[in-house]
Amino acid sequence: MSQDATDGTALPPQFVGGVARQVLSVLSSELRLIYPDMPPRALVRYLDDMQAALTQPNPKNITKILDDMRCSGIRDTDIADFYIPVVARRLGEGWVDDEMGFSQVTVGVSNLQAMLRTLDSSWCMPERAPFGTLGEICIIVPEGVQHSLGASILAGQMRRAGYDVHLGCDLPLDQIAQFVSSPATVGVMLSASPWEPLDFLTAVVKKVRDGNPWVPVLVGGSVLERECDVSAVIGADHAMNDWQAALSFCAQRVQP
Repeated sequence: MSQDATDGTALPPQFVGGVARQVLSVLSSELRLIYPDMPPRALVRYLDDMQAALTQPNPKNITKILDDMRCSGIRDTDIADFYIPVVARRLGEGWVDDEMGFSQVTVGVSNLQAMLRTLDSSWCMPERAPFGTLGEICIIVPEGVQHSLGASILAGQMRRAGYDVHLGCDLPLDQIAQFVSSPATVGVMLSASPWEPLDFLTAVVKKVRDGNPWVPVLVGGSVLERECDVSAVIGADHAMNDWQAALSFCAQRVQP
C-alpha cells in the first residue's frame, strides 16, 4: 500500500481493530449527554449519512448534510469535535480493509476538510477566556506528513479554550526553529501518524529545541498506537491525545 490517501487516518493493519468501535461508543455516550432529548440512533445515523454523502464528488452534498444536521439541532461545534474525526477514522479503516477505493477515500477526506472550513466560525472562537490570553501554542505538521485534518480540528478546539494557536501545516524542517521561537509560546505539539519514521520525528523535535529550548514538546496523533514509548524515543516531553490534558501539562511546565 502506498503513502496513505486518507489524510493520516489510514493505519497499517496492526493498528486497527477495536479503535473505531471504541470511538463510536464514546461519541454516542458523549453526544447523549449533550443532546439528551435526541434518540441515540438519530445521533449515530449521521455518521453513515456523512460518509455516504462526502465520499461522492458533489460539493452540494456538504451543504445538504450540514443543513440536515443543523435542522435536527446538532451544533457546528459538535460536528467538528465528534462527527468529522469519527468519519475520518472510518474512511481510514475502509482504506486499510480494502473496502473503499483510493479515489473514494481521497474525495471523502477532501470533503471533510471542506466541511470543516464551511462550519460557522463559532466552533473555533473563544468561549471563556479572551482570545490568546492563555498563551501561544504551536502545532506542527511537518513537511510531507499528509494529515492536517486532525491538526486543524485540534487548533480550533484550543482556540475555543482561549489559546492563540499557530498551525504549521507541511512545515519544512529548516523553518521549524523559527516557527516556535516566540517567547510567548507555552507549548509545541507535534501531530504524527504511524507512517512517519521515528528518526524523522526525532529530527523534528531537535529543530524545536533549537528554536525554543525551554518550551514543552508534546507528540500526539495515531503515532501513539505504535508499540513503543514514542515520546521517549523521539525526545519529546510527553505523549497524549487528550488536548485538555496536554494544555494542563504545558501550563504546569511554564509556571514560574
